[in-house]
Amino acid sequence: MPMKKVCPRCGATFECMHDRILSCHCATVRLNEQQRAYLQKNYPGCLCHDCLTAVKEGIVMDVCDASLCDKQKNNDKKSIDCQ
Repeated sequence: MPMKKVCPRCGATFECMHDRILSCHCATVRLNEQQRAYLQKNYPGCLCHDCLTAVKEGIVMDVCDASLCDKQKNNDKKSIDCQ
């Protein structure tokens, strides 16, 4: 049974198919070891497909710019990670 989750990176809601992992959106995004380590270090749970794709494409920052944080709070999918 799919579970509704909220992406900790952008705030979007999505369905997690944890019980059928091969059908889940996360199974379609292939991340390398460094990308997986980044996610484990920075996020407490599953990310939405758009955010997983952004991490795969390298759209992340270590330093938070205030204007970028505001975009993230407003659920802007093009925002960059802010800690």
